[in-house]
Amino acid sequence: MTMRVVTAWETALSEADHAALSALLQAAFPGPEFAPDRSWPASWARKQARIWLADADGTPLAHLGIERRLAGTESGEVLIAGVGDVAVAPSHHGTGLGAELMRALDAHLRGGPFAADFGFLQCREAVAGFYARTGWTAVANPTRHLAVSDARTVREGHWPTFVRPGRRPLTDWPPGLIDLRGLPW
Repeated sequence: MTMRVVTAWETALSEADHAALSALLQAAFPGPEFAPDRSWPASWARKQARIWLADADGTPLAHLGIERRLAGTESGEVLIAGVGDVAVAPSHHGTGLGAELMRALDAHLRGGPFAADFGFLQCREAVAGFYARTGWTAVANPTRHLAVSDARTVREGHWPTFVRPGRRPLTDWPPGLIDLRGLPW
């Protein structure tokens, strides 16, 4: 199956883009987080940019959102591309689209307007294996971020956390606490 890689800044998405992406995200994440006219979760950080794979008809079949941010570390700031809302249409699970989506991300992390020192994501334990298989490296850093429940409470702890190289090699990943300075993705 031939897929087309689509990249777009959040501000450039049309209503039709939001509707199509929302349909994919609702299928991948059943529940109230994604409304038919909104392609981002209500209580999480809104992304700056999107990358998705579309079929020949233009239907999105795999998606991720990116928000670049300077994260605080014990050794100084690091520019991360926070990745969230990673989804593959349930009808296409196991077809390699997730790995193809991660390869598309790599090109953007290393150069162009979405470039960052590292890709960064946190996930549920149930999907950690997928990220490990698609080139992400698990790290043991504790993280700090605002609570999704109220966006005022600061949470600090350990969650499954993964990074991937962007403009810098993994050997440059800093030790210690990573302060996301805002909501998670």
